[in-house]
Amino acid sequence: MGDFNDLYRVLGNIPHLMAKAERNTLKKGAAVVMGAAKKKLGTYQGESGGYTAWVKLTPETVRKKHMSKTKAGALTRAGKRYKKKHGSWGAGGNDDSPLVDSGSLRQAITTDEKQINKGVAYVGVASGSSDSKKGDPGSYAAAHEFGYEPKNIPARPFLRPALHENRDQIKEIAKKEIIKSLRRL
Repeated sequence: MGDFNDLYRVLGNIPHLMAKAERNTLKKGAAVVMGAAKKKLGTYQGESGGYTAWVKLTPETVRKKHMSKTKAGALTRAGKRYKKKHGSWGAGGNDDSPLVDSGSLRQAITTDEKQINKGVAYVGVASGSSDSKKGDPGSYAAAHEFGYEPKNIPARPFLRPALHENRDQIKEIAKKEIIKSLRRL
């Protein structure tokens, strides 16, 4: 009878262990997606999983990125180097650093695990404080993730492709977490 009770106890622990594996997978998977999304900023991205390739910045946008914020009409040091290297503003290379001006968007990409016990982890952009020119980081990110026609901003998705491109890695994390949990039996 003791063997049956031991088996019953072990089987009774499986749901608890699987819930823990699920939480660990969600936490680790969210961290992977967050890191991948941050790495996408600053370099042009190709098409990924049905998400469009990033459109090159316009020469005017590149020029504005290199203008001094404090001296009207003056170029930043980086702007002078860019102009010297490319000869014009329309090079369309990764020196343009698409979606990177100050780094505040990259810094605002985060995870939210408040609902982890319900099987939900979010990766997104924290709303944060408003920049007087660009608004809050969440709105700025949405305009670029999905595009914003009124301002002629093309879609440059970085969050959704980060998830799509890391699905296999997240599946591997899940397998490892399940095995790790079951070994505790």
